[in-house]
Amino acid sequence: MNKLLFAFAAACIFTGCTAAPMKDPPKEAPMHHKNNQTVALLPQTSTTLAPDTVLRFERVDDSRCPPDVFCITAGKIVYHFTLIFPTGQEPFDLEPAEPTYISVQRPDLVIALATTPPPPRPTSAPPAPPSAVRLTISQPPTESR
Repeated sequence: MNKLLFAFAAACIFTGCTAAPMKDPPKEAPMHHKNNQTVALLPQTSTTLAPDTVLRFERVDDSRCPPDVFCITAGKIVYHFTLIFPTGQEPFDLEPAEPTYISVQRPDLVIALATTPPPPRPTSAPPAPPSAVRLTISQPPTESR
């Protein structure tokens, strides 16, 4: 009886191991984000947009003029990001004057500022802690033909 059970178990294991191989995953997985999904990121943090795509918020450069100072130029606020893919990285910037970016490597990926810049800091106050930037992740509109 033990030999029969052993033979049956061996047959089950052998049959299971010789099953059809799994299909390879597609080379370029589609983006798994929802249309107009909003994410919030702090500097030096990242979020996964798809199994092969990560968005990293590098830093913010804020050269805007404080309210209690006379400045020659108004300055501007620029947010620096990097899209990270298995094949490389794609750095880009967003600012209120150019709030939208379409990825070069993933043209189905549109990233746009969904936050207004923070108000200028007074010079007498200590620097504020970093604030999160809100982004809208979406797909570009399809062209009608």
